[in-house]
Amino acid sequence: MSRKQTRSFDLSQPPTLAHSELDLRALEIFMRIAESGGMTIAAKRLGLTQSAVSQVIASLEISLGVQLFDRTVRPLALTPAGNMLHAKAESLLAYTRDTIQAVRQVGSAAMPHLNLAMVDSAAATIGPYLIANLRGLAAQWSIYAGLSPAHNAALKAREADIVISPDALEDEPNLQRHQVLCEPFVLIVPSTYTGDAKSLHAIAAVLDMIRFSSRSLIGKQIERHLRRLRVEAPGQLEFDTSDSLTAMVAGGIGWALTTPLCLLQSTSHLSGLRCMPLPPPGFSRTITVIARGGELGNIPERVAAMSIAAMREVCIPRIAAIAPWMAQAVELGEPVTA
Repeated sequence: MSRKQTRSFDLSQPPTLAHSELDLRALEIFMRIAESGGMTIAAKRLGLTQSAVSQVIASLEISLGVQLFDRTVRPLALTPAGNMLHAKAESLLAYTRDTIQAVRQVGSAAMPHLNLAMVDSAAATIGPYLIANLRGLAAQWSIYAGLSPAHNAALKAREADIVISPDALEDEPNLQRHQVLCEPFVLIVPSTYTGDAKSLHAIAAVLDMIRFSSRSLIGKQIERHLRRLRVEAPGQLEFDTSDSLTAMVAGGIGWALTTPLCLLQSTSHLSGLRCMPLPPPGFSRTITVIARGGELGNIPERVAAMSIAAMREVCIPRIAAIAPWMAQAVELGEPVTA
């Protein structure tokens, strides 16, 4: 072990109370390092510098009077003392979160800060309604819009408290989920297109396809559908945003698959489109409110209930104005009791 890595601990006396107190944030960082196998990976997921993470662990080891990691191996390995802390820390942190939840419920006080991440189509359509009706939940809000994979990673890294996403993270444990809606994919072509619209193969043979980005969940879902149907859809353009994609179709550049909620982001381009049900077989996507279980009291339920109300009162009427058949195909989630 190098001189820089060597630590000595005075075990001749038990730690004093001041030195034996556990810092919950330090425990969170310790758990993240233990699970990822390295300080660099843990620091990246936590949004911290490696030196900051290293200093936290050094302070934790000094306060406990033991070495927690064997730094002579890669990936980092837990010492026997580290294994004991790992076994105890998980239940300790869970108990702490339950305590915080109980205190918040009794006090009915607003959270000091709430981090909410939403897929673009949700942020642009129900976002204003949510904030107008739920502002009192937190003294300060941070709202992030964009691609859902980044938001879901933020939730797992504890950088987001609640996510409204088309990816329900079904494989992740200890999450609570509330479905907001299920919406069908629909076909859009330029208003000038007069060819066969009953077959995606026929459309793809004469028009280029305008795609959602392959980095987005919606783009990946559409590509899986096309592969299942063995539709070869040439096209050179893909976009992160629904508005840009719809503008290209309205401009006669090609055709696309999208959803009703995405179309609500692009109403200025609707006059240049023909919007039609997808030739069978159809497919759909769901929008879900996701949060870590047992940490936020009834706040996730309130966000989900208000999201469903926003879909019903704001989005469905606007979708019906575009095409009644499309509004009828949208299914709202089950009522949520907050």
